[in-house]
Amino acid sequence: MSKPTPLTIKESSLSAQIAEWLEDQMIYNDRLQAGEAKSPDGYFMKLCKVGTPDRFAVIHGRIIFIEVKRLGEKPSNQQLERHEEIRQSGAIVLVVDSFNNFVSEINSIRAGFQHNTRKVKLYD
Repeated sequence: MSKPTPLTIKESSLSAQIAEWLEDQMIYNDRLQAGEAKSPDGYFMKLCKVGTPDRFAVIHGRIIFIEVKRLGEKPSNQQLERHEEIRQSGAIVLVVDSFNNFVSEINSIRAGFQHNTRKVKLYD
C-alpha cells in the first residue's frame, strides 16, 4: 500500500492568499515581475534581477521582501545570493512555504516595529 501524498498549494495560490491578507490588513504590497518582456521594437528586457523575491510589502515605512515557495521547498542559490544582497541593504527578506508561516512571521515583524507617523515635507 502506498503512502498518501500530502496536498501542497501552488506558489501562485499562496502568493494570492498573501496578497489578499495584506490588503485586508491595509498593508501596501505588490508582486515583483520576474523574467523578461518584449519591447514594442522586438528587444527583450529583464524586469527584475535574477533571484529577486516574489512580493514585497511596506510595514511602518520598512520594506519586507517575500519569497514564496511550495511547502518544504528551499530557495535556489541565486535567490539566496539576492536575499543576502537585499538584507545587506537593510531590508527584511522572508521565505515562506505556508500561509500560517507567513502570518506568523509578519505579525512578529509588525510587533517589533514602531509606528512612524512623522510627516516628511519633500518640497516647498
